[in-house]
Parts: sequence; C-alpha cells; structure tokens
Amino acid sequence: MVKRQKTPGLSKPFIPVALLLMSFAGCSKVPSSVVQPEEMALLMADIHTGEAVVEQNRQYYPDDSARQVFRQSIYMKHGITPEQFDSSLSWYGHHITEYMALYDRTIEILENRLSETGNRIAAENAISMAGDSVDVWPGARYITLADRMPSKIMTFSLPADPNWERGDSYTLRAKFFNHQDNSVWGLAADYGDSIAVRRTEYVAATFSGDGWREVAIYSDSTEMPVRVYGYVNISTRGATEVRLDSVELVRKRLNPRTYNQRYRQRSVVLKP
Repeated sequence: MVKRQKTPGLSKPFIPVALLLMSFAGCSKVPSSVVQPEEMALLMADIHTGEAVVEQNRQYYPDDSARQVFRQSIYMKHGITPEQFDSSLSWYGHHITEYMALYDRTIEILENRLSETGNRIAAENAISMAGDSVDVWPGARYITLADRMPSKIMTFSLPADPNWERGDSYTLRAKFFNHQDNSVWGLAADYGDSIAVRRTEYVAATFSGDGWREVAIYSDSTEMPVRVYGYVNISTRGATEVRLDSVELVRKRLNPRTYNQRYRQRSVVLKP
C-alpha cells in the first residue's frame, strides 16, 4: 500500500487564502468614484511623510484633534475629502492586485523623495564646505523656541576639518519673529590639540526685537582652532513662541580689514 505524501509547505488554510487572492486578482479597472492609482499613491506618500513630521514634533501636535487638522490639510492639498480617502482605501483593500501596485508605487515615491533630498543636501554641503564665503550651519534653518519646550537654547558645535584655515571668521545670523524679550548669543573657538584644549576665545552679545541679528567670531591668524561652537539662549513670556528663520553660519576667509574686530573677543587660558 502506497501512502500519499503531504506536499511540504502547504496546509489546509492555504487553499481558501489562495482562492481568495485569485478572486481579487481577477478584478480590473479602478472605478471613477475611487481616487485613481497615481493620485492615491501621492496622497499616501504625503500622509506617510506627514505622520513622520507629527511624530518628530509632538509638542506641536499634542492631541488627536491637532493631528486631524494636519491630516485634513493633506486631503485639501489633493482636493479630496476624508470620506473619499476612506472609501477609496477600502476599495483598494478589497482588490489585492491594485492594492499591491498602489503600495509599490507609494514606496517608490517615498524612496525617490529621500534620494532627491539626500542628493540636494550632499550638493549643498559640497558647495558650503569649500570656498571663501560659505554657509556651514549644521542644523535646521527654521527653529521655534518656547517655554513649553524642554529647552530654549539653540546650540551647535563644529570640529575642525580640512577646509578650515587660520584667520577664518564665523558669523551666526538669523531672522527673528515675535522676539519680545532679550536673547543672549555666544560664539567660541577652542585652541589646542586632540588631547586637550589650551585656550578658548569667545564673544557674547544680547539682542531683542524682530529682524536680522548676528554675532561673529574671528579665529587666530597664527593658530588653527580645533572647534568652533555657540549658542542662542532665548527669553520668552508664557506661551509666546519665538521663531528663527534662515539660520546660517557663514565662514569667511581672513580679511585684514575686519580682522581687528578680534578686540571684541575675550580669551581664557586653561591651566594644564
């Protein structure tokens, strides 16, 4: 008597699932009442991007209503209603072939956006890291600071790299909005080696009011700094938000006409 062997990898529940997938695959054209595939893929890509923004900025979207308003703005951008999106997503969910194609296209859009962003940042960095007058700011260009945030201090730190030269100056500048109280700015340059800092030069300034504000530090023309760093400490009232736009840190090569501005800087010699 010959025993029938079981086909490996198959189980009883597989047959109805396979039949279900085959039945979905038989469905075809997307009805006109459903958001069409390309537009739906763009919409879903925007929703994925929006959700990432919300997750990274929870202080601005503390509850479901705030997040819903944000999502509603995405629907409005594409000219559809939440009901249209839900019904379209339901249709795709019941038509597996179209859904898989939609899902693949959404991923493709997101990957293209990431690639374009990465290429743009790389190009900007390539331009900004070399040259006589370049922007080397490492952080976000638009910053909001308020009492409800964990910190009202914006900081940065740049280690020396091969593009640095002795006598380089660094100007930190930004455009302020809703800047009612004082903000304290500081820039510093450390001199020494990879083991220990021997000397620090620094400059500080206090500003208030809206508009462009800046502070600059001029490095020593006889010695290369190992690090340039700084901060902006914002004062706010209650729920007031102070916004900084177009933040930049401009590095310029040694200019004999402005090098005498070093007299504004203070120097601290650290004991070994």
